[in-house]
Amino acid sequence: MEEWEAGNGPKAEAMLLREAQTGSGLAAHNLGTLYATGAPGVSADVAKSRHWYEKALVSGFEAQVASDPTWFKRET
Repeated sequence: MEEWEAGNGPKAEAMLLREAQTGSGLAAHNLGTLYATGAPGVSADVAKSRHWYEKALVSGFEAQVASDPTWFKRET
């Protein structure tokens, strides 16, 4: 996320892809968001966004967030 916030979309994309491909639901969710919104150097892509959001859903990440009222209050 630091790379994304710093405006380095391609580096953020590469890092998130690496993590998501190893099974990280959080990384898959973040990739879905990256592709939904686009970033400097990364074009928005609805198909890629949907793919990674679905991976996050299958991983259980989305259910974990939805069932944990304190999740958004955590510092990462």
